[in-house]
Amino acid sequence: MTKCTGVQTGLIPKLCSDEAEKTGLLDFSDMALKDLVKAVMPHGICEYSVRRHDYMRLGIDRYQASRIAISSRRYQTLCDARLNLVPTPILSALRTCVDAGANAGNWTQALLDLFRPERVIAVECEPRMVGPLQARFGAFPCVAIVDAALAEGEGTARFNQLRHPAGSSLLKPRADVVKQFAANSWDVIGTVDVRKISYDQLVGGEDEISILKLDIQGAEMGVLSNSQEGLRKTKCIIMEVTFTSHYEDDSGFPELHQLMASKGFGLYQLSAPYHRGVRVLYADAVYVREDILNGLAPEG
Repeated sequence: MTKCTGVQTGLIPKLCSDEAEKTGLLDFSDMALKDLVKAVMPHGICEYSVRRHDYMRLGIDRYQASRIAISSRRYQTLCDARLNLVPTPILSALRTCVDAGANAGNWTQALLDLFRPERVIAVECEPRMVGPLQARFGAFPCVAIVDAALAEGEGTARFNQLRHPAGSSLLKPRADVVKQFAANSWDVIGTVDVRKISYDQLVGGEDEISILKLDIQGAEMGVLSNSQEGLRKTKCIIMEVTFTSHYEDDSGFPELHQLMASKGFGLYQLSAPYHRGVRVLYADAVYVREDILNGLAPEG
């Protein structure tokens, strides 16, 4: 047996990885002492158990689940990406996935950290984000960065840049929704011409799209209503849906839900809605093709 030696200041000694793999013991090497103490308290143990069970439910083997469940931050990343809401049969056999409205690439990173997609297409047109996105995933041969706006068709369009890049959109933001967000984050600071690409064109060379993550700030209706072949080979869509209009001419949850039903998708999961104490603003919806949805077994 290899002996583990050495203690870093503020960190728990690292367990030998080969022994940990055999025994299923946890690797605490990246955890600060205060976080470990918190984690092993009764409430922490309960939270750890929930995280471990959730990882195993998603198809991750119990040894890996035991190790990664110790980190609440890593689990939060999974939940923020809404990957915990995707059916396990889809996650267990990922082929091509699309990250539309990739922004900083956090969704793509969460996907790569825990699962093994054959290919990821990350689509982003916000000039402030494209360069950093390319730098972040330049060393990943399975990730392709597409500098364009996913839209109803091909061409060019004026893109509204908001102070907070995540809110930038092909659509003009509504002035009356400004008060629902942090001060100055909803300000339009400029416009820029960007290339548009349709979903059918984007995935034309792919045999299957396992997951389409769609976070394109109000432009979802144009993309989905104008897609035929692309949606036919898509298994699952994670999409931001709004209950309060954010942009001029955007579509809310009722309209998008009706469209998804007409395209052969059923609502599988809906995240907790986001609000700032006044009204519900948005949530994330997970839609799955009806043929897959009908084949899933009830849980519990």
